[in-house]
Amino acid sequence: MRIWLLSDYNHKKHLAFKSMLSRFSVAFPEAEAEFSVKSRRSMWESLFAHLRDPKRNPLADVMEIPQNWTELFSRLGLLAELASKVEPLARRRYPDFILKELCRHDEARAFSAPWWLEAPALFFRPGALEGVCGEPGRELASWEGFRSALDKVSAGVKKRGFRALASPYSSGAIGTADVLPRVWGRRGGLFSDDFNRATFTREETAGGIEDWLELAVSGKIELFSPDRFENGPFPVEQCAFIISSRKLPGQNSRKAAPQSRAARSGQRCAKTGARAARGGAGEFKVLPYPGCSEGGGLALVYNLAVSASSADISGAAAFVSWAMEPENLGPFTESFGVFPCFKASFEELLNGDREAGAYRKIFSAPELMPNIMAYPTAELLLERALWNLSLKIVRRDYDREDLTRELIMAQGEADYLLSLY
Repeated sequence: MRIWLLSDYNHKKHLAFKSMLSRFSVAFPEAEAEFSVKSRRSMWESLFAHLRDPKRNPLADVMEIPQNWTELFSRLGLLAELASKVEPLARRRYPDFILKELCRHDEARAFSAPWWLEAPALFFRPGALEGVCGEPGRELASWEGFRSALDKVSAGVKKRGFRALASPYSSGAIGTADVLPRVWGRRGGLFSDDFNRATFTREETAGGIEDWLELAVSGKIELFSPDRFENGPFPVEQCAFIISSRKLPGQNSRKAAPQSRAARSGQRCAKTGARAARGGAGEFKVLPYPGCSEGGGLALVYNLAVSASSADISGAAAFVSWAMEPENLGPFTESFGVFPCFKASFEELLNGDREAGAYRKIFSAPELMPNIMAYPTAELLLERALWNLSLKIVRRDYDREDLTRELIMAQGEADYLLSLY
């Protein structure tokens, strides 16, 4: 059995999957399994290469894909139906906001199984906001309040190397996942509500994209710099704000077990000293993404699919079922700071999290990228536009007209795409 896994900026994902696959081989010694890593682009190209010439470009038996690719590639006949073969799918054991897009067109069938998810959130250090935000939960709930606080923190930064804002866990350029939460916060989107036309140039959409671009133009975040990567030299504890879709490395997310008064008293001084010494990620608090204080932000869901051309569809589906089991899914998602999609595991993680209140708001009504045929290609069009704009910003050659021009071109291509479906 061959497995294709999506590449990730956090190498721990691949190490955890390798460990998971080793446990699978021990449990099922008769099943030979191997995996390779593909970027989103190479995964996309491999799927279409198979469509053009199946014999010369065979697919893996199991593939990790973004959830909203499911409709497109199932309609093209590349994915096997799994609802009758994977128990969590048959019983719909996933949060409702995941099922809303997974079963958009057919509640009886499913062509991929939700595996893990992430959601952009705002992390802040309370100590860095003294004199700036008296009530962070209220003042940072809106984008305007966040920008005001960010300006105040930036103006007061004097310590060399300290930064007001970082977005360290994504690629060097601005991407679709960066701008969409702000676009949706402004009630914009890539398509009209009936999905009959593209709306890249709509004021709410362009304005949401511009809000994020402004952070780079004004120097609040740096593009193509080491701090955009998990293992870069810039330590997260030297930031006042961090926008991340994953938990920060080293953050202890579990609630502490109840202790006696004597134990708490005896440990208080030691904990205070250790916290001051390390300045670690555990000092960060979590809030919903600015502008999405009551939910409605972005959730990115990744699924496992089985190739319709697999020589052993039942065996591949059995692996998908095994990967969904809590004892296998939990260590995997915990290794790189994301959330399991299996409902029981998802709820258990939320209930045991120190920031459970914030995460429950984040996941109360999140938006998912629509699982429709045209949307994945529309994402690629926007991604290309954002790449071009990121280069212009880095070269200090960016102008508002560049955004308008890129969005007009992307919208024209998206409208043509819609006319084909």
